[in-house]
Amino acid sequence: MKYLTELIVLTWFLALLKCTCQADLNIAIVGSGIGGTSCAYFLKEIFKDLVNLDIYEGNQVGGRLATVIMSDGNEYEIGGSVIHQRNRYMSNFVTNLGLQKRESVFKNERLGLHNGKDFDFIENDNYLINLMNIVWRYGYSIKRLQEFINSMLVKFERIYELQTNGVSFDSTYDLLTAMDPSFVNYLNISVRDAYLKEEHFSELLITELVQASLRVNYGQNTNVHKFVGSVSMAGMDGSLWSVKGGNKRVVEKLLEKSNAHLVPEYVVQITKNNDSYTLLTNFKKKATYDYVVFAAPLAENQKVPITFSNMPLALNKVGKYHQTISTLVIGDMKKTKFSPLSDDLIPITIISNNENEFFNSISNVEGVNETASLNVWKIFSQHPLSNNQIDHLFENVSDVKVVDWLAYPHYKVPTGSQSFHIADRLYHINAIEWAASAMEMSCIGAKNVALIIKKHYYSEKQYETTKLSHMEL
Repeated sequence: MKYLTELIVLTWFLALLKCTCQADLNIAIVGSGIGGTSCAYFLKEIFKDLVNLDIYEGNQVGGRLATVIMSDGNEYEIGGSVIHQRNRYMSNFVTNLGLQKRESVFKNERLGLHNGKDFDFIENDNYLINLMNIVWRYGYSIKRLQEFINSMLVKFERIYELQTNGVSFDSTYDLLTAMDPSFVNYLNISVRDAYLKEEHFSELLITELVQASLRVNYGQNTNVHKFVGSVSMAGMDGSLWSVKGGNKRVVEKLLEKSNAHLVPEYVVQITKNNDSYTLLTNFKKKATYDYVVFAAPLAENQKVPITFSNMPLALNKVGKYHQTISTLVIGDMKKTKFSPLSDDLIPITIISNNENEFFNSISNVEGVNETASLNVWKIFSQHPLSNNQIDHLFENVSDVKVVDWLAYPHYKVPTGSQSFHIADRLYHINAIEWAASAMEMSCIGAKNVALIIKKHYYSEKQYETTKLSHMEL
């Protein structure tokens, strides 16, 4: 009996040794944005040399963290440009990857909320006067809003401990519930109705400040659900930063650190086999993998169509992504257009709360390498700006660069739970964007998918080892 027990243990040990030392785990990641590259980083942390990683990207590495070089020779963010100080993954990446936070060159930047004709509110450069003006206009609601956002962030931060302990979630509802059970309800009510009827904030605060945050951050209005509306407001508290050299540097370093192989091609088809997937690219190349991570939007209007073949269930695309046009201009703002805010030689941000206006926001923009000039501007709009519209705002224009983004989901109420599983061994990071789209949310989704793969892989190996032991007996 003792001999039999020792034989079983030895068989189990040899099988485990074979699984952990000799087998290669092949994983494909489709998309090289912050979601795809952070997932590669997390997978490398988990599986170390056991995993082989291929990242497919037919466009620039970095996805929506893009930059452009203007005629002044400086490089500017044209995609995701700011990170909140409480975003733990992005902060840790900067520290661990040897990057630096960018020092802001602009000082005393002023904000103006425009209604299409004139300004509803303009920041004062004197802190005390500005504070009094805010309280006078928005009342005690502004204080309660700050307390609400801080309380939400505390609950949000629970995800970091859960993921550190290896907990994974199958759906966005499960993930949000783990942060706080109330968060799921946030997806089923508009931020306008929630803030007005549940939180009892003033209507003026909602129609001006909350609307302004959504116009500049998501190109949408207060009809979005409460969760994304609150995430948007968290980005308006001034505790924001960027990466020196551009936020895309994080993606580049994650790609390097993960030791993933970059395949500069688009994936146009994913075919399910028994326990693997075969990817077909636009260059007609094929490769087969144990797991596939889809790190790009799956939307009705996605820019690069992809076919899923031999799937057990039809793939339902959730909705549409919202079009946002990012335009960089080198030129002088026509001062009469936005007087008195534009009268002084100071950096300014103008947010239009008028949805009939042809722009969402206009702001001075700093270079990614700590350069700054008051004649470089970033304009967010719903549609491409015409030459007449640019001339309406600026004079002495010397350069214009335009990027047309499908930047984030078009949010609506209610928003259902989204699965991180497309099929067995096929996962979707960007499901998390339907709760809220942000760099940190993509990192959380990426870590969750990495943990799902870890759980699935080792449960499969345990099953194989147990089966082998029974066969030996």
